[in-house]
Amino acid sequence: MNKAKNTPIISRLILKKSNSYLRISILLFIFSLVLIASSAVYFINQYLQVDKDFLSNDNTHIIEITTSRGNAMHAQPLKYEDETTIREEIEKKHPDTSYKVFKEYQFNFGIQDAKGGTHFIYGLDEAGGEFLGSCDLEIRKACGKMELDQVLTLNLPIVKIHEDGLSSSEIVEYPIYYQLGVADKNPFSLYNDEQLENIYIGSRTYKEMIEKTYLIQWDQFVKEYDSHNPFGIQSLRKIYVYVDALSQVEGIAELVNDKGYNTNYTFKAFDNFDVSMKNTVVLSLALGFLILMITASHVILSFNSYLKVQQKDMGILKQLGYNPTTINQIYSRNINAIFLFTAVGITLYIVVVSAIFIGENVYLFMFSIIVLIILILLAINRIIVLWILRQYSKKNILTLLKINKEFE
Repeated sequence: MNKAKNTPIISRLILKKSNSYLRISILLFIFSLVLIASSAVYFINQYLQVDKDFLSNDNTHIIEITTSRGNAMHAQPLKYEDETTIREEIEKKHPDTSYKVFKEYQFNFGIQDAKGGTHFIYGLDEAGGEFLGSCDLEIRKACGKMELDQVLTLNLPIVKIHEDGLSSSEIVEYPIYYQLGVADKNPFSLYNDEQLENIYIGSRTYKEMIEKTYLIQWDQFVKEYDSHNPFGIQSLRKIYVYVDALSQVEGIAELVNDKGYNTNYTFKAFDNFDVSMKNTVVLSLALGFLILMITASHVILSFNSYLKVQQKDMGILKQLGYNPTTINQIYSRNINAIFLFTAVGITLYIVVVSAIFIGENVYLFMFSIIVLIILILLAINRIIVLWILRQYSKKNILTLLKINKEFE
């Protein structure tokens, strides 16, 4: 008789003979894997939420510099030379920090267009335009939130400076091309709720408008503005520092504040956020590893107990002439079938749960979790089949036929 051909039949008979202990072990095994998969989905969902709200959120990387305290220790408007001071201080104290600095300009008065509408104009360095939204801030282009004409002809007042003040009796027409694109949530609206009517332009457009309004070259305007500001406006509204590494934001903000500038930044309201984030990650990984170890140990011990119960049947098979290799094939067939069934079931579970709870990059994370679970299953399967099962099948007939009263 060809015993190898009878392997599938004997495997099915042994599986039918399996007691409730194995079934309970399998159910506990599946429950443990569901727990691991659910934990993985939960941690990924939490990570994506934290990444969206904090890590990848441009607002959390930006430090808003509003005023300088000066020697009098009270708030004073920013000067253009402050940008150089801030850059030099960062380069000196944090030379390895990756950052960018950009300025926000303004007109302190509304500017009318040819149709009589009044607009509040703000300028941005091109480096800051990417944080505004989907806006093109090239020369003579503007961006906002309101529905306006595609071409706006602004009536810029020509301001003349006298010893006794300012005067304006003439205007110059200045056409700009308007587009929608300012995002609802952007760094420039964090501390300013009145942004709906604002129009943003690039720094080159702003400089050109200043030159036409005050009949002065931009470099000379900056020089006079910083020295005694005879123009009657607060041209430089704010300076922003964007720090690439979130963990370095607080350090840069404290440095700028110590230099004499008043700042706003998101994590000013959070203490030791970076430390808390690292502790959370470590705790999550430790918990996941603990669940994995408990699950693996439970499964291995369960199948070890199952095979221990099967010793008598293995002894009978050896009496019938089956060698250890064939016995391994008989039992490994059942064990592999159980693992395959479990792998299919847990994969379907992961697909459903991931689709519900993981919104971004769902396929990448779903595939990663499935691969992780499959690798865990494969590792446990190999330990059971190649090590534990072989230890039992190699025993002699007399040892196998001894009835273990604990399971009899």
